[in-house]
Amino acid sequence: MRRLIFLLGICFFSILGFTQITCQEIKATVSVNTDLLSFEAKQYVSTLKNDLEKYINNQKFMAEDWEGEPIPVDINIVFTAGGNNKYAAKMVLVARRYVDNPQNDLQMTIPTLKITETNWKFEYSYGANLTYNPTRFDYFISVVDFYMLLIIGFDKDSFEELGGNKAFEQAKNILQLGASQQAEGFETFVEPGTYAKYNIIRELTDPRYYALRKLIFAFYVDGIDSLAFNKEKGLANLARIIEEIAKFKREKLVEASILLQLFFDTHYQTLATLFNGYPESSLFDNLMYLDPGHSMIYQDSKDGKLK
Repeated sequence: MRRLIFLLGICFFSILGFTQITCQEIKATVSVNTDLLSFEAKQYVSTLKNDLEKYINNQKFMAEDWEGEPIPVDINIVFTAGGNNKYAAKMVLVARRYVDNPQNDLQMTIPTLKITETNWKFEYSYGANLTYNPTRFDYFISVVDFYMLLIIGFDKDSFEELGGNKAFEQAKNILQLGASQQAEGFETFVEPGTYAKYNIIRELTDPRYYALRKLIFAFYVDGIDSLAFNKEKGLANLARIIEEIAKFKREKLVEASILLQLFFDTHYQTLATLFNGYPESSLFDNLMYLDPGHSMIYQDSKDGKLK
């Protein structure tokens, strides 16, 4: 997809001042669930939704120009415990990408990343003044920054081969800061294949996984973006790319891959729906091999049972 440029929007060159004004990378919508908190604790986090949306939507995370629409991101925070400014929560993030189509319809999107922070512990005070400081670790905002950089990297990878490298390196710096503070969830001594921040960043910045990232780029550009123009060709391209990803797993991987897990956790429903009743059984063999945890939905897709 060619990134759409807002010629008359907020991203433009000021003719009179010759000053370049560029978009923020992300447009976030935050929802907060405080049902498990006491009445008093709820009051202290009542501004978190607006504080976090304001922070993300007015922050540039990368020191480079951003052309086109900000990445739409839904963030759902569910508080599980807390009081006296100390809280525990789960955070679910879903980032989406605009899909190329003849009408340039911005309603056509596909997820690029669905990820969950399962055990987030932090301090937060009413009306917090959130500021971006990539050289200092904070248990609240550094976690947010880490995921925003992941989202930017995954989005850039979907438009350009290895386009997310700089964003992933910045996320790696936050990981190292967290590890130096012995922050929970930022440990660097974890088993390979374990769902952990360290393993996500390790794979994203390891040249041995570059071939997989290039195939994911092809998934979007040669597959998803072509569907609205020629669905038969787009599906054939997607089937070929899935086959190549399966070949990569067989020939290159010696351990479980978190990047593969993230990819299929994000896309299994889309793939099953797109290929519902597809005549090539080898495609479903590859999907079940790559993503055994979702074999049942792939079987239903193979049998044409999805609606």
